[in-house]
Amino acid sequence: MNRVALLLCAAILAPSLAQAQDDRIRLGIQYQAGVRPGIVVMAQPGLDSVRKIVERDLDFSDRFEIAFLEADAGTLTGPFNPALFKTLGVTWGVELQLAEGGVAARLHHLPSGEVREQWLRMLDVRGEGDARMMIHRLSDDITETVTATRGIAATRIFFSLEKDVWRVDSDGANAQRVSRGTGIAMSPTVSPDGQRVAFTELRDYAGVVVLQNLLSGARQQVPGTNVGGQSITPQFSPNGREMTFARSTEEGTDLFAVDIAQSCCVRRLTTGGKLAASFSPTYSPDGRRIAFATDRGGSAQIFVMDADGSNQRGLVPFDYGQTGPSHSPDWSPDGSAIAFHRDVAGGRQIHVHEFTTGRTRTVTTSGRNEDPSWAPDARHLVFTSTRTGRNQLWILDLESGRMRQLMTLTGKVRLAAWSPRVGQPTS
Repeated sequence: MNRVALLLCAAILAPSLAQAQDDRIRLGIQYQAGVRPGIVVMAQPGLDSVRKIVERDLDFSDRFEIAFLEADAGTLTGPFNPALFKTLGVTWGVELQLAEGGVAARLHHLPSGEVREQWLRMLDVRGEGDARMMIHRLSDDITETVTATRGIAATRIFFSLEKDVWRVDSDGANAQRVSRGTGIAMSPTVSPDGQRVAFTELRDYAGVVVLQNLLSGARQQVPGTNVGGQSITPQFSPNGREMTFARSTEEGTDLFAVDIAQSCCVRRLTTGGKLAASFSPTYSPDGRRIAFATDRGGSAQIFVMDADGSNQRGLVPFDYGQTGPSHSPDWSPDGSAIAFHRDVAGGRQIHVHEFTTGRTRTVTTSGRNEDPSWAPDARHLVFTSTRTGRNQLWILDLESGRMRQLMTLTGKVRLAAWSPRVGQPTS
């Protein structure tokens, strides 16, 4: 992708620019005309933090080509000037203005000169802490208006870091510890409504599944996970009423389901004994099936069963002697694919198995890559990778192939889980 740096003089390109904006504006435009719609974000003084977050969110959606403005050129000092950006091939302009208690945003369609949508949002313009989520929701509204597809800015990614579970906004900012240090916490999973997180907590060599409310902080142990051994890899059902997990004891590792809405009714789904471990369950979006990893064939592979444990069978084709064990399946939110990692030629790579074609493709090649988790748009994956020399979180856009590191952390990062969209926008 070409990077073009342009120094534009208002007197040459736009006679009215001197009254509308700064007399000089520097654009670092990272797009090729006609590939994806170009978009520019301009903000009134005092909204620089909001502008940067929206700009980054739209970039990370991978649905736009962003006209990035340098810090001293992104200030809107007068009426928004669509003529300037129209001459550069930019299709959309986002105008941010201060409003009482928040921000007024307008979405300009530059070729027609029309304002296609506008929003008034009560939000903290400093863009700090959890208040950032309101800005992310605005970004998603802009994405949906232009592309008719909901964005993923207003989401969070949960992960294990050393002995704790953490969360971070989808743009890699606002990292916060979730677990309380009462044990070694790992394998987080987020409820469909985004209000609860469940994770394994190892205490004195035993592992229980903790269910924690993200708003109140209230915690409880999930029934059936505190009866000895280790209970690992919990997963919420799509309706949030049930949970499936793996319980590992001296008798083997099998999958169990529990009614967490009623805190009762634990039932066993697999019976492999000591010779066949089953783990890492993941529900289909309709809740009717569960995919999981099992080594019942001698090497761990991806199987599927009905949600009641019946009709267990292989799901992802396996070439014996050609590929190694497969682990950590995650069913895409649109139901079209399964992502997992598999040992290949001495390495570990992320694979995606597509149900419509029956094809399994490798989507990573560099470093050791593990534990994929889908974004709500069924287009992006987060996973851990050693491609920079140590485990870090990376995000892959399957449509464009763009790869980016979410953030840089000190310590071993593992087992990421992408949350559903957080809350609803408030106009």
